[in-house]
Amino acid sequence: MIPDQWYAVLDSRSLAGKPIGIERLGELLVVWRTDSGEAVVHRDRCVHKGARLSLGRVRDGCIECPYHGLRFDPSGACRLVPFLGSEHEVSPDWKVEAYPTREAFGLVWVWYGDAEPADELPWFDALGAGVGRTWQTHSVWPYHYTRLMDSNFDVYHFPFVHRSVNPGLGPVVVEHEVKDLGDRIDTRVTLDAYGVDRRGGRARKTFVMNVRLPNLLYFEMSRRLWLLAIMTPVDEDRTWVFARYYANLPFGRLVASLVGRFEYRIVQNQDRRILDTLPKGPVQQGEYAYGEVDTGSILWFQKRDELRMPGQS
Repeated sequence: MIPDQWYAVLDSRSLAGKPIGIERLGELLVVWRTDSGEAVVHRDRCVHKGARLSLGRVRDGCIECPYHGLRFDPSGACRLVPFLGSEHEVSPDWKVEAYPTREAFGLVWVWYGDAEPADELPWFDALGAGVGRTWQTHSVWPYHYTRLMDSNFDVYHFPFVHRSVNPGLGPVVVEHEVKDLGDRIDTRVTLDAYGVDRRGGRARKTFVMNVRLPNLLYFEMSRRLWLLAIMTPVDEDRTWVFARYYANLPFGRLVASLVGRFEYRIVQNQDRRILDTLPKGPVQQGEYAYGEVDTGSILWFQKRDELRMPGQS
């Protein structure tokens, strides 16, 4: 994982009155809201005897452990130990780890790393701050996030893996542009039959994809349809995949829902059929035989290697 970055860990709509236990970034986390509605993320273990705080409840602005009722405020400090009585002074060592947390763009974000949190969240200006006219979904996929990030840059699998939804799409990469914009990689790829096979309809199509470090993807499906995809590591074998479809059209939310449901149930299942056959764990250096058309992937891995800590995957 790339340290000292903001990672989206949860869809805001999922967080209501009850605490939620999640696995992200190699940790068990609990996400909860204060009485004022602020999102808070703690390590999901009580310091007393290790119970999962996510099984507890929110009381008086604190999260209450389900085992012995200890209460922890948003900073992680223990404010009450019932079996010691309300007058007993609580040791400052009785504290759960609290993660810097922000909520924006309909997502809960956690800062992963030891440096001071950056002021700016990773985002795409083209998507704006609102979440209207959208449809979204999320689930945990059984693949390391580097496998998924690599596949984001690879559109030349579309004529084969997604042949049924891209009839007649040519397999030849005739235009390939990659721009290194620091914390963003912009790509533009055009596929064409180019003398291979033009049967079955249109052959040429241009794909526009932008990746924002560490793990966000913007995919331009058309001038009025866009996809935001986020791949947040869970552990060495799993990734939380969040997808939001935007439709700048009349009845946009309905259109986004129809497109998103089709994509996620048909197209993504086609991807997973192939991903299931790939090696497990992170992509290792030299494992793939990259070519000129893989410049985007190569650049992303270079940036990742420059930023991640030694020994991190």
